[in-house]
Amino acid sequence: MTHSFSQPELNPGTARLAVIVPVTILSFFYINALEYSLPLYFEARSEAALGAGHTFPQDVWAQLVKYKITAWLIGPLAAGLLSRRYGERFVWGTALAGKVAIPLTLTMHPEASVIAPLAFWQGLTGAIMWTAGASMFQMVAAGKKGFANAWMMVSLALGSLLAPFAARGFIHRSELMGFVEESDWHEFWTRFFNLTEMSTAPHLADFRTLFFFLLGTTLFCGVMILLWSQRPGQFEHGKPAGWQQTLRDLETLIENPGYWALVIALCIVGGPVFQASNQFLPYRAEQLGLIGTGGADQGWIWLGLLKVFMWLPGGIAVGWLAGRGASGLAGVVMLGAFSLAALSIGFTQFAWQLFACVAVYEFVRQFMRWSHTGYLAENVPPPLRSTAIGFAITCAGVGSTLYAWIAPEIWDPNSAGFDSAGPFWAAGVLGVLTALGLFTYHRFRPIRAVSSAQKSE
Repeated sequence: MTHSFSQPELNPGTARLAVIVPVTILSFFYINALEYSLPLYFEARSEAALGAGHTFPQDVWAQLVKYKITAWLIGPLAAGLLSRRYGERFVWGTALAGKVAIPLTLTMHPEASVIAPLAFWQGLTGAIMWTAGASMFQMVAAGKKGFANAWMMVSLALGSLLAPFAARGFIHRSELMGFVEESDWHEFWTRFFNLTEMSTAPHLADFRTLFFFLLGTTLFCGVMILLWSQRPGQFEHGKPAGWQQTLRDLETLIENPGYWALVIALCIVGGPVFQASNQFLPYRAEQLGLIGTGGADQGWIWLGLLKVFMWLPGGIAVGWLAGRGASGLAGVVMLGAFSLAALSIGFTQFAWQLFACVAVYEFVRQFMRWSHTGYLAENVPPPLRSTAIGFAITCAGVGSTLYAWIAPEIWDPNSAGFDSAGPFWAAGVLGVLTALGLFTYHRFRPIRAVSSAQKSE
């Protein structure tokens, strides 16, 4: 069957994929441009501080991730409840517009003490954006569930794939423009694609230009969602829920044991497996020689590109599984594979091993992302969709936050004997054991998706 972004207007309230797919691409371009550039930016800040006779904390990246993930304790649940009350379009668009504050503040090169509250705001708006956006991707005709979920995951990859190259061009534009002026295109492209190392470290002014560009990007996305992302009418003939009904929905979810089994395994325990890479992969890459002194990129861009490239086949594979009513066994496989991949990253000793293990990890990451959204949505009645997704992602935030605060106390990047392998080993073992527990639960109390008959009631 041939699919297109356009849907017939006889589907009132459905999401316009022609709008939300490009916005998702740009949104994850924004996120991953920051993810790529901030470790380099902090290294540049450290070098600038040393040159001025001051210091800049070496653990600022770990601290940033810690505060950013803490916001996921409240952001997703708030997004789910607000989406049920006011609609996904309003919540998603407002969160995107709120992200303007992050690059705007970074253009001023704030003190290290400002990074924590800024990271919290980045996490809060990101959690709301992802929760409301993922719920809106489910607002399509029944026959397009797999198609929409595939595009949701592939959009993550497309935006993230473009981001490191664009960010690298901004950051190193002074050196690259020299080759353009000399018409030395061979040297330009080899440096741009990191086939040859840059001869100079980036300047803080170069980062500032990138941050202004990202500011405009997220503002544009917010306007697109607020104005044009949804067709007129109510999706599936639903009516806006009042706060009383919204809270009853939450109570219904809390009383569902099968839903809790999936949430505990995939979200609360799955959170630390996500967080190990989010928080410690830059340190693992640095120890294996991919990030040099002063923020020099010695292969970090290729690891970032590999990560997001693997989201493409991962997203396509998610599209094949989405909408098929996957049982609890699918959750076991997703969590088990994800945990084993995280464990393998901790055992890497050479850069090529890190690349191989990260490739597997990122492929499975797409399924784990979907497990918090579309997969759980298939296991609850449609009216509970946004609340179920928001509560699940909040639980993932609980697990991730606990890990984010505890892990640096055990594996401190500032300590002389710091080894970045430990965080991956701990998260991987925890995930494998939990996957075995979920398998045992599913054997005695099978978890099955809500049937079409149940959904129509």
